[in-house]
Order: sequence, then structure tokens, then C-alpha cells
Amino acid sequence: MKSSLLATLAAIATTLFGTGCTSFRFNHAWREAAHGNPPGAQRWEGHWDSDRHGNGGRLRAVVTPGEAKDRVNAFFEARWHGFTTAYDVPLRIDRPRKGEPTLRGEHDLQSFFGGGKYTYFGTLNEEDFRARYESSYDTGTFELHKPKNP
Repeated sequence: MKSSLLATLAAIATTLFGTGCTSFRFNHAWREAAHGNPPGAQRWEGHWDSDRHGNGGRLRAVVTPGEAKDRVNAFFEARWHGFTTAYDVPLRIDRPRKGEPTLRGEHDLQSFFGGGKYTYFGTLNEEDFRARYESSYDTGTFELHKPKNP
């Protein structure tokens, strides 16, 4: 019983410490992107909404160019139920001759609540970053815009 309690407390401490580290890492990336580091970095802010659970929250992202021309990395910071989590999602961008570029990607969210494989489908242009996400736990949308005060 005692070792079970210690294991639970260790898991909680690891989760809290890990969340703090990811928030620190995201805030650092957010500040750096405001100064153009790395080159091509863009800041986005907005909101996510769950279709399945009827809730949502603040969402921010730092999007940076990927290694290939058709790739970008989105570093998200999502707030939900008083928690903040940050995670990276590699995205592939398809640029049609006509219309907006579309994106898709997936991420295995490591979380005690709502974890698992998430897939993303959306559009990205100079002003808007909109997508739909799906997983076995949740489905929903998010809408981001570039901050008015970069």
C-alpha cells in the first residue's frame, strides 16, 4: 500500500514538473518567434473547441519551417480545465495551384487524460490557421490568427 502511494505521488510530481517544463519551453519559443528566431517562425493564437465534450480553451502555436519544403512544425500550447499542456505536431502542407494550402499531421499525445493518437486536417494561409482534430477520446476544431501585437 505504501509503495502504491509513493508511486502515485511520483507520477503526479512528474506530471506537474513535466507540465512546467513544457510551459517554460513553449514560452521561450513564443518569445523567440517574436524576434524571428528561428527564421520563418510564426506566432498564432486563438481557441480550440471540443465537439464531443462541449468545452474548449485558449490555444497558441509557434509554427516553424520543417526540413522539407512541404513540412512545418507546430508547437502548440493548449489550456483546458485549468491545465496547460504543450506539444509538437509535425505537419505536411499541400499547396494546390488554386485555393488555400491544406495541412495534415498526427501526434501521439502522452497524457493521463485525453491521450492517444490525434490527427489534424486543416488550412493555413497568411492570416488564418484552422483545423479539425480527431482522436478516440475527442474531436473538435481550432482557429488561430496571428497576434495583433507581434
